[in-house]
Order: sequence, then C-alpha cells, then structure tokens
Amino acid sequence: MKNILTLLLITVLVSCNKPSEKNQQEVSQSETEATIDKKKFPEDFLGIYKGDLKITSSNGEQSIPMEFHMNKTDSIDNFKYTIYYGEERSPRNYNLKRTHNPNLFLVDENNGIILESAYANHTLYSTYEVANNLLNSTEIFYDDRMEFMIALSRIQDTSMTGKEESAIVKNYPLSVMQRATLYKQ
Repeated sequence: MKNILTLLLITVLVSCNKPSEKNQQEVSQSETEATIDKKKFPEDFLGIYKGDLKITSSNGEQSIPMEFHMNKTDSIDNFKYTIYYGEERSPRNYNLKRTHNPNLFLVDENNGIILESAYANHTLYSTYEVANNLLNSTEIFYDDRMEFMIALSRIQDTSMTGKEESAIVKNYPLSVMQRATLYKQ
C-alpha cells in the first residue's frame, strides 16, 4: 500500500511539472517572438519569399503566384524590393529607403511615386490614396515567412455617420482584399 501511494505521489508530481501542449506552444511562440524582436529590419529579413496571393472582391476569389524579393544594395540605407505577380512574373521594382528615423521608411516606386511606411512589431505599414482608392498595406515579417496584405476601399463609396456633437465618422468599405503568406526560400 505504501509503495502504491509513493508511486501515485510521484506520478502526480511529474504530471504537474510536465508542461501541457498548449504551454509548450506558448513558450515556443514567445521564444520565436523574442528572436524576431532582436532582429534588425530590414537586414535580418532579406531574401526571397514565395507563395500564392489570394484576391477577394465582389467578383469572388482568385489566386495567383506571388514572389517578394528584398535584397541589399551598395548603400546601407537602400534596399532593393521587388514583387512578382502571376505566371508572367513581370517585376514591380521598388527601393526601400531608410530615413533618419529607424521606424520610418520610404518605398520608392522608381517612377516619381514615393510611399511613406512605418515599421513596428516586425510589420511595415503604409496607407495611401491613389486614383480615388484608399489602400492599406501591411507586411509582417517572421523568421520563415511573411504575410502580405493590401486592403482597398473606393473613396467614392464613403458614407458618413455620427452627429456633430459626438463625432462625424467616415466609413470606407472594403472593395478588394489581397492576402498572401509567402515562405522564405
């Protein structure tokens, strides 16, 4: 009887100390986030990322191949940034330029258009208006992949709600959503 109680006590103690699968996932995720937080953008995320871009609109959903390349150049403050869409792989060549602020970047489209981007929590954010469309761009970088998202709203579809005494709110309903998980090669 004494041996059975001892064995039962040891089993209980061991099972209490064994981390659950959920705890192991949380530890693994926090270790990954800590590793990413120590990384320097964009230097530690250079490379080629590949996957499929899913485009969702009122016409339904379509999927096309996509690649994102980010490479260094001769300048420590300038990075080559190229996106390839579709089977034809026609490149969209950009330059990512560091500014005096380590969290602000410029995306130069090399055609006179320069987009301002903010970097925080391993994510590059941009919001801009072009051809009566409001675009929100988000690029989240991980060790092995990146998430690419563009949400487009037509400005002409804007509605306003609220009252002057509270606040007037402009709504920009989404027209098109582009989203891709691209894996580092």
